[in-house]
Amino acid sequence: MSILIFIFNFAVLKKKTMRNVVLISLLLLLGACGPNPEKSDKLVEEGLMLAFYAKYDEAIEKYTEAIEYNPDNFEAYYSRGNAKASIRRYEEAIKDYTKAIEINPGYADAYANRGQVKFYMNDHDGACKDWQKAFDLGKPNMDDKLLECPKE
Repeated sequence: MSILIFIFNFAVLKKKTMRNVVLISLLLLLGACGPNPEKSDKLVEEGLMLAFYAKYDEAIEKYTEAIEYNPDNFEAYYSRGNAKASIRRYEEAIKDYTKAIEINPGYADAYANRGQVKFYMNDHDGACKDWQKAFDLGKPNMDDKLLECPKE
């Protein structure tokens, strides 16, 4: 009889332990899936290093992963836009610059670079508007770019 009681108690204990293991695993998994700005920033730094060595596709992968860890990381969108512009994926670059601007409307560099890409795509009016905005936000040397724009 005592063997049956032992087996029953062991089974109950094992069931509770398994339930606790499952609950703890779920909590850990949920915590790992949330935003992680530190990891995102680290991935942007890795992407910048790859872009420095002209490994643009690999850099784009790092920036995309950084965005997955922190969708509000405007630097990741901006840097991914730069990498895409470097390999002439201009429409995609404009989307990334635009997203960076949506997150941080005062980001003069994103306006300046989006303007440059628009200029490459023969959207001179769009380029001039972006360059003017970058100038208004205090981006240095934009007056040279604005010389290419018609006076209003």
